[in-house]
Amino acid sequence: MNNFKNELFYKYALVVFLIIAFFEGALMFALIKSFDTHLKDKLTIIASQIDPKNFNKSTLLNLQHKYKVFPLFVRITTINSDKFKQNIKEGYSTNTINTPLKKEKVLTYTTVKDNSIIQISTLYSTNDDKISIIKFISIVISFVIYLIVLLVGYKFIDTIAKQIELTFKKLKNFNSNVSHELKTPLAIMKSEIEVALMNENKECDKLLKNILEEINYINDITEKLLFLTKNYQQNNFEKVDLEELIFELYEKYSNKIEFTFDFGEDDYEITGDKTLLKIALGNIIENSIKYGADKINITLKKNKNKIILTIKDNGIGIPKEKLPFIFDEFYRVDESHNKSIKGFGLGLSIVKNILNLHKAKINVKSEKGVEFIIEFPAANQKSQKVGL
Repeated sequence: MNNFKNELFYKYALVVFLIIAFFEGALMFALIKSFDTHLKDKLTIIASQIDPKNFNKSTLLNLQHKYKVFPLFVRITTINSDKFKQNIKEGYSTNTINTPLKKEKVLTYTTVKDNSIIQISTLYSTNDDKISIIKFISIVISFVIYLIVLLVGYKFIDTIAKQIELTFKKLKNFNSNVSHELKTPLAIMKSEIEVALMNENKECDKLLKNILEEINYINDITEKLLFLTKNYQQNNFEKVDLEELIFELYEKYSNKIEFTFDFGEDDYEITGDKTLLKIALGNIIENSIKYGADKINITLKKNKNKIILTIKDNGIGIPKEKLPFIFDEFYRVDESHNKSIKGFGLGLSIVKNILNLHKAKINVKSEKGVEFIIEFPAANQKSQKVGL
């Protein structure tokens, strides 16, 4: 549950960061545009207050201080002919100049007044100090807001996660209680029927055998429900040879399905619980048998620090739209609950839980038959302690 809570919080933090970064970027863009417009307006006002016939250095300094435009360059050119006047382009223009320190972008405003061309220029970096101060303040405010939103979000996610955890505990307790309540009467019924079958009564034999079969089926369901309620840990993990484990499964199921193997020369040792792994891989094989497979191919190969186990059958397969749900508890691919296909939708859920405990990843493909691809960390890879 802690992993779920942390993962949810990380995603939340990332989304909040992206949203704040987007608005911060939009704010800076709007700020720069606003300062550029303001600077252009200042140059226009300065141009309107210049008298071409009475302009000197003192006037330039006064305009600089009055409108806070530093540096300010003014160039006044007298127009000698109407033709020259027609070629003049009034308005704003930008160009780049080289300074001893760096290249600077220059903004120039050109206008015609009293048969004179007035060109007023300044550097775009005029606004840099102001923009830097506002940007710094904006980033600090955004960072504080980000921390506050993260804190509130963490508290909210923690509350939700605790509620979910409580719900799961209640569900597990319910499963455990129901399973225990079922086990006792089932055990009594099973023993009574087995005793009855010892007595020769052909009329009752068929009925009793059918009842016993259903009791065994329900008993299997309760065992699986109890399995899901147990909290397994990695404390008792040891080295497990996957090749050896698969041959043990072969001995168990070879009378029900044909096996082919493809193993390399590598060492296929992992760290885990052999009993749990036999349950998981056994469930996959039983699933193949249940859904019409008569042949199964098992492949083992090593890829860097991973051991890849592939189990592929030639059964009826699984529709693509149902593949994302096959590891859900109580989910069955055959929604009609066909009585010829026994199952309660718990086998693959148990597989997933066991593999999660072993830090293994599982993928499923279904084209011709079903292919389970499982990636185990090799025995020398350290695993974190997690519960099932």
